[in-house]
Amino acid sequence: MIRFIALSFAVLATTLAAPALAQATTINVAGKLSNGAYVQVVCSVGANGQITGTGVLFGTNPGNGMAYKYPFVVVRGATTSGKLVLTGYFAGTTIPVTVSASVPDGPLTLSYIVNGVTYTLTGMGKVTVN
Repeated sequence: MIRFIALSFAVLATTLAAPALAQATTINVAGKLSNGAYVQVVCSVGANGQITGTGVLFGTNPGNGMAYKYPFVVVRGATTSGKLVLTGYFAGTTIPVTVSASVPDGPLTLSYIVNGVTYTLTGMGKVTVN
């Protein structure tokens, strides 16, 4: 009985002494889309949980071989049903862009709206949280 109480006390003391889990400070998303393009996003997480950052959609146009890069800013992020959803705008525009990625890896989508038409690119990606 005394051994049981001593063991219980040791487990309790270890649990109480364990440091609290640190809040995430950075979130990175990287993926390849089915059209051959790539997406990379780097975000920071503020003390209040606000997610902001930058990203880029890049690749090579198969029609003419020209490389392209479309940078965007992330103004907010959220999680839902095992997914990370980042929203923002292509840099220097009011064109909305949304990146949705399964955590920690799996399906990834990048959607944007131009002139009321939604374009969605799908692929696979990976989310890293530090």
